[in-house]
Amino acid sequence: MRPLIGLNTSLSDMNDPLKAKALCHLKYIDAIAGAGGVPIVIPPYIERSMLEDVLPKLDGFCLIGGPDYDPIRYGGHPQQPDEIMDARRNVFDLWLAAYLLENSSKPVLGICGGHQLINISLGGALIQDLRTEWKSADKQACTLQHSDDERTGGTQAGNVYRHEVRVAPGSRMAAIVGGNTVLTNSYHHQAIDPARIGAGLKVTAWAPDGVIEAVEAGNNARFLLGIQWHPERQADEREHRAIFESLVAAAGGR
Repeated sequence: MRPLIGLNTSLSDMNDPLKAKALCHLKYIDAIAGAGGVPIVIPPYIERSMLEDVLPKLDGFCLIGGPDYDPIRYGGHPQQPDEIMDARRNVFDLWLAAYLLENSSKPVLGICGGHQLINISLGGALIQDLRTEWKSADKQACTLQHSDDERTGGTQAGNVYRHEVRVAPGSRMAAIVGGNTVLTNSYHHQAIDPARIGAGLKVTAWAPDGVIEAVEAGNNARFLLGIQWHPERQADEREHRAIFESLVAAAGGR
């Protein structure tokens, strides 16, 4: 039997109760199905008990991207309201991450916002805007156009843009992509704060300007992997397809 892989959802039209929707992009669904898993989309329940009923039935989970998590969770500064995700999803995703990370040893993959969710759920924090706030350990400012908003209207807009990511030798990430570098897309304006890494995590990939691109479990005892880029949008490329294959394999698949 193919492993059941849960996916959380984004929300749209929340200001109009007659149009409000829970959504999961088909790229995530198809990437998991293409890797041999059965995607199971989990909406943001209002009752936490429903989450606790359904999660034990799943074999693994993929935490998807979306708008920014409320910075109050990690002691950040206020942001523009239109950058912050709807409160219903924010609350639910924090419940979800807490259950997966504290009450389960099942494999978890976090992508973009899901990668950031793993970090803040384990006590870490975020750089809230790379373009204005990022400074690496050697005081290097952000030099890449990590956010697609910076590329809008140009030839590098959307999924055309690529930058190299350096991967730590001997890491789970290096084993998955088959080397110590990988070319990735980029769709984020926030990133994990290197001064506040979540408990039990180790950083295993970096952009050329020092921005953190991947984290994983420090003790390698479980499959827990956070990735800042969007491999589901590059799933036709071997290195990125392998990320979903590794999740499915860890969940008991082929």
